[in-house]
Amino acid sequence: MYTLGYGIYKNLTQKSEYYIVIVGLDNAGKTTFLEQTKMRFGNEYHMLDPLKITSTVGLNIGKIDVGSVRLNFWDLGGQKDLHSLWHKYFEDSHALIFIVDSSDMHRFPEVSHAFRTFCGVLSSERVQKMPILVVCNKSDLDDCASVEQIRELTTDDRHLGDLAVVPVSALQGLNVDRCIRWLVITLSRSRTIDNFDL
Repeated sequence: MYTLGYGIYKNLTQKSEYYIVIVGLDNAGKTTFLEQTKMRFGNEYHMLDPLKITSTVGLNIGKIDVGSVRLNFWDLGGQKDLHSLWHKYFEDSHALIFIVDSSDMHRFPEVSHAFRTFCGVLSSERVQKMPILVVCNKSDLDDCASVEQIRELTTDDRHLGDLAVVPVSALQGLNVDRCIRWLVITLSRSRTIDNFDL
């Protein structure tokens, strides 16, 4: 009887856990986005001073709970030399956040190349269907690109999963909540579908 009761309790209180990789070019705002996310969804978390955030040379980790869902983030360095390491995290993740500095238009060819390179390493069917959230960061600036322009840069026929392109200001927190809600809904839906297929 205890085992049955414990099993029911565990099922009701256990959080669905997902791993999300955050990638993009250097200085796109990946770590600021992660810090803003942790501040908005973490219990009494105090965001790092944005002026003290430096380029990530390895990996930043974050974790938040949203209702019955736990999201674990891996924020990977964006320097070109580190792009070759990105794929090592994809197989163990459930979703990808690709952050673009929408005000840095002279780097758009680099953004497009990085996104297509990423899509080129999508080997397994599960990874090809992984949800991708494209964050158009710095969208609060006057000289930023439109969502449609960013969507053109980050479209690839090899990706078969859900794709959302959202204008964000990581520094101001604009639409960060919207991004996290999209991830939670999309990942929860895919888990239900995966469980149904079993």
